[in-house]
Amino acid sequence: MRDKYPGLFDLPGSSDGQGRFEPARLTQARVRQSLSKTELAAAVGVSAAAIGQYEAGVNSPRADVVERIATTLKVRPGFFTVGRPLARIDTVHAHFRSLRSARVSDRQRALSTATLVWELTFALERYVKLPEADLPKLLSGTSPGEAAASLRRHWGLPDGPVRHLVATAESRGIVVVVRPLGEVDAVDAFSSVILDRPIVVTTPRRSENVFRHRFSIAHEIGHLLLHAESGEQSTAIEREADEFAAAFLTPAASMDAALPQRLDLAALDRLGRTWGVSPHSLVRRMVERGRTTDSSARRAYQRLAKVDDPSADPTSAYPGEMPTLLRKAAEFAAEQGATVPALAEILRLAPAQVRDLLGEPDQRPVLRLVGDEG
Repeated sequence: MRDKYPGLFDLPGSSDGQGRFEPARLTQARVRQSLSKTELAAAVGVSAAAIGQYEAGVNSPRADVVERIATTLKVRPGFFTVGRPLARIDTVHAHFRSLRSARVSDRQRALSTATLVWELTFALERYVKLPEADLPKLLSGTSPGEAAASLRRHWGLPDGPVRHLVATAESRGIVVVVRPLGEVDAVDAFSSVILDRPIVVTTPRRSENVFRHRFSIAHEIGHLLLHAESGEQSTAIEREADEFAAAFLTPAASMDAALPQRLDLAALDRLGRTWGVSPHSLVRRMVERGRTTDSSARRAYQRLAKVDDPSADPTSAYPGEMPTLLRKAAEFAAEQGATVPALAEILRLAPAQVRDLLGEPDQRPVLRLVGDEG
């Protein structure tokens, strides 16, 4: 049995152990494909116990087995070798939105994606200096509202709407990615700090509406500020992140001056478009600022639900607020010779997988063969 596992962070380029099988890589790739050990074993023609031994470092698979595992898990055989950075984080170090419906395996799969995003970020930093993480340190017991005000001061944001929140977050070193629903659908948006790099993962469901997307990003920034050191997962923690998002996007002092004196949904709709928040968020803000009651707010939500028509909402077609940091970094890296194929070689992935992590759509034409019907 191996008596020593690789550390949390292994420097790249180390010749020690090159070619040696890395058990954690097998777990990472298997979890990302949502396969159990038994399912993987059946696919590659070994026992489930053997897969368990590979992942525990008790035994290493033969070269032909590695080939079959790689094919099944859609990675290159070299993916399983040691000698490049490997982030190891647990689900307690991330904050997931769907606390009740998400299974442990769903969370582990989402984190396996996040660790690959971090590895890509690290690979890019070998060629491009990315913004360093720039989040203020808060005292214990800081309230969500105080944290929101502190972040605005720290980032030098003037009073008023936050212009392009995603770009603002990326300029402060927060990596934001939108992953396909199939990868993170069960957990929804989440965030984590992986080796000092804050990462926010969100979904098309969150990003399809710019107001919901902005609030979701602000919610995750709240987690990064308030709960990065906490492994607690609870509805109270989620509520605090919501309070942070509301206070950050619509500061109380500004709202006291801007909110209407009565529940006027048309006025809230106009105000929301100025501040980049939904009327629902402003209704909640009116309750918080004592402008209306919970019962009146419930009736307002019902009225909003009746008139909700995403196809008629001009903001539904707004393509902005999408992350660009990694793609721009990849463009600069390519100018330094680190093209996508080179990055894929570093990460032991296929170039298409790297483009996918960068958020680049697959623009290859689709070939469909038509059978002979004659």
